[in-house]
Amino acid sequence: MLFRSFITSGLIAMIFVGIIFFSPFLGIKKEIVLQWPYFFGINWSIGLLSIAGFFYGRKIKQTWKKETGTIKWFDPSKGYGFLLRDKGGDLFVHFKSVKEKDRKKLTEDTRVKFSVETKEKGPQAENIEIIN
Repeated sequence: MLFRSFITSGLIAMIFVGIIFFSPFLGIKKEIVLQWPYFFGINWSIGLLSIAGFFYGRKIKQTWKKETGTIKWFDPSKGYGFLLRDKGGDLFVHFKSVKEKDRKKLTEDTRVKFSVETKEKGPQAENIEIIN
């Protein structure tokens, strides 16, 4: 996906630069035309960021959006448990979703911060870390 973003943004930058510098009715000054590599680089960068944001926007949004809750129960020997969201409702917790430093400390009634991701079997808590 990142490669596709890179190529697409380059094409958009080339089209934009072509429209600006090869349009005779805009009356572009000679000094600006000599600086076309800067315009191309700036447009490519802006295009890359916007297209990458389009492709990865959902992932970025989920990373920034954290919720809080309380562990309802968690069994390390089974490798899973459930937590109660502050918004309401239960979420499944898998052992691999808990940060490594917090795995041994995770017990009933522990306050946690997490993000929610939709997996094959429904919503699940991810990136779980204990709140002090």
